[in-house]
Amino acid sequence: MFLALATSVGWQWTSDRADTERPLTIYEGVPTIRDGDNVKIDGENIRLLGIDACELGQPARFAGAEIDCGIWARDSFRELVGPRSVRCESTGRDVYDRPLAICYTGERELNRALVENGIAFPYARESDYRAEARAAQAAGRGLWLFEDVEEPSDYRRRKRNE
Repeated sequence: MFLALATSVGWQWTSDRADTERPLTIYEGVPTIRDGDNVKIDGENIRLLGIDACELGQPARFAGAEIDCGIWARDSFRELVGPRSVRCESTGRDVYDRPLAICYTGERELNRALVENGIAFPYARESDYRAEARAAQAAGRGLWLFEDVEEPSDYRRRKRNE
């Protein structure tokens, strides 16, 4: 059973307008991991803020074989979370009207953990996770072991233009 608690429990500055405050909305429960950067809690699709994971169907090469990088990212995210409950804190929505959130299992921030483990890229325009991505790349963790992998934003742009 999923539980969603969506109430205003505080105020937080938004990143786009420092002179405006928005209520903090909390989503909590055992999630359905939809892909490498989206979860579903009690019917609400939630986009993890500041990261970008491979799209389902996005190819990459590992050990000489082609793999679906998006399925790999989704499955790696599922393994990272396990059967635990997730708490997502959102102060806004994206262009698809999904809550943008920083999510946690206990005290562990999942957005950061996904980049640290090489499961997701930092989302360039808004990410605070660039240092974690450099460390994951230097250590050869996760997708940094792939022989070639396209950043998801480049993959989406290329697919739109095909």
